[in-house]
Amino acid sequence: MFWKKKPKETAEASVWFSYTVMLPDMDEDEKEVTVIGNMIIKNTSTHSVLNNPMICIRIKPPEDVRLGGKIGSVTHTALMIDGTNSEAWHYFHENWKEQADKTGEHWLKPNRLQKLEPGEILTFENELRIPTTKKEKFVLLEGFFYCEEIKNGIGTLNNISINL
Repeated sequence: MFWKKKPKETAEASVWFSYTVMLPDMDEDEKEVTVIGNMIIKNTSTHSVLNNPMICIRIKPPEDVRLGGKIGSVTHTALMIDGTNSEAWHYFHENWKEQADKTGEHWLKPNRLQKLEPGEILTFENELRIPTTKKEKFVLLEGFFYCEEIKNGIGTLNNISINL
């Protein structure tokens, strides 16, 4: 008699960027390209919960590029009341500013959400500002998702690349 062994459920997620690029108005004195978007994480497992989600957004090259969004501390975010009911995030390294300036990596965790249930979606709303006077005329934004069950991380299905 053969027993059918149930295959072990593996933790899975899909991660991607959804974004729009806004070019500067020709009449403006300060010219910068603005990228407004979301990094979306979906737990595609049927039974596995994803615990302690975190993301890394890497900007190459990091010089002169500003990353913004619903980023603050665990208890306070400048954009806490914005009407969208979306998750606020925080940097979880003490030396996050130096790390971001040096490597272009922004390591973030959601303030409240500690687990992502099967089928559930988590979103990081972000804004990227790139001056058109930037020395390097190319910017690449890459995203990665990590959790306890996916320690090696998952890269986004797409990257954002801007040529000035």
